[in-house]
Amino acid sequence: MTNITFSITDYPTIRRTLFDLHTRIYKNSNADEIKTCAKHLGLWHKKAVNANNDVEVELLMDYWLYGLQPNGFNMAEKYLRLHKNQLTGFEQALLSRMRLARYSVFQVAETNHLDTLTVVDVFIKNRFSLIDQHLAQSAGTGQVMAGYLIDLGDFCLQSGAVLPLNKALLQADEVIDALERVGDENLADYLLIPANAAKLARAMISTSIRLGFTGSSR
Repeated sequence: MTNITFSITDYPTIRRTLFDLHTRIYKNSNADEIKTCAKHLGLWHKKAVNANNDVEVELLMDYWLYGLQPNGFNMAEKYLRLHKNQLTGFEQALLSRMRLARYSVFQVAETNHLDTLTVVDVFIKNRFSLIDQHLAQSAGTGQVMAGYLIDLGDFCLQSGAVLPLNKALLQADEVIDALERVGDENLADYLLIPANAAKLARAMISTSIRLGFTGSSR
């Protein structure tokens, strides 16, 4: 694997490459896998995906790309394995990070209102920099959100759609059920396992859709 160190100055290139890789991976999607994910999230009705808005489509595709792991690895890793010889070194390096993307519930500690936020993972408790122009300009200090994060070393990116969280969502039965069997002392270790994080993602996304919160997720 090409050894590339990602820099914040690379942000525009990383974003463009990430978007391009998402598009190419989606073109290789399997209809049965999309159906499975749509059922998980409550978006499968009358034998078709039935999304109410673009945010729900993005949430579905993020969940399919990172949450579904039919062979023990997600779709980013599958694409890397199958197409490595056709990928640039930069694309390989980014995909190697994408395959480790994790679902995170995080709170904004600081923002420069331009492109950088300092956030804290609510469950794992680590503090890190998140580079995202839209969130840095729109999110307020103390706001809690959830989404798939890609760790690029000195900073992270969020993959696609991000959910602003509120009390009703966090207290929903589905979300509580996803966490209640885990003690506080080992919650961080539990959520670092991708399959377990996917259970939390499924609970939060499906509940947000069910409660009609996705219409205001931007």
